[in-house]
Parts: sequence; C-alpha cells; structure tokens
Amino acid sequence: MCDILLQQTHHLKDWNLNKEYKWTDTRKDEIDRKMSIKAVPMTLVLNDSREKNYLFNFMDTPGHPNFLDEVTAANRICDGMLLVVDIIEGVTIFTERLIKEALRS
Repeated sequence: MCDILLQQTHHLKDWNLNKEYKWTDTRKDEIDRKMSIKAVPMTLVLNDSREKNYLFNFMDTPGHPNFLDEVTAANRICDGMLLVVDIIEGVTIFTERLIKEALRS
C-alpha cells in the first residue's frame, strides 16, 4: 500500500508507471515470496490543495496472518492505524483481529 501511495504522490521523471515498485520489501526473502514479512517505516511529505506540506510517517506491515506479531508491534508505536481490506477476500478473521487490536490501543 505504501508503495502505491508513494508512486501516486511523488512523480519522478524517470519512473515507469507501468512497473511495480516495491520500496518496502527490501529483504531477499520478501522479494522471493513477493510478500511483506517485516514491518518497514516510510516517511512521505504530502501537500494539500493549498500547497501546504505535511509529514506522514507510515509503517508498512505484513498482511498475512502468520505475521500478526509484526503488525501488533508496529501498532504499539503508532498514533493511528489505516487498515486496508482486500475487496476480493473481504473481511477475514485476521481483519477482525486487527480491528480489535486497533481498538485496544
């Protein structure tokens, strides 16, 4: 999700918009599996329609239920949580656990 947000908000001259960039999957096992395993922080400067800049710190966490501990640890150090649900899979038991975790924080 952070990769798409970065690509949509920060346009660079040499970017191929048809290529899939993975800024947060930096480990070899993540690249091989094509999935996030460890939580990775990312900082973006985003501006509004009045050209006022805002600094956002994101924590890209794994979306697989086997890595719930990574998500829980990242949630403990964050001020808020943005939960993105896959429209194909819908709300799963893992999603429900994340919502309960977010409400506890």
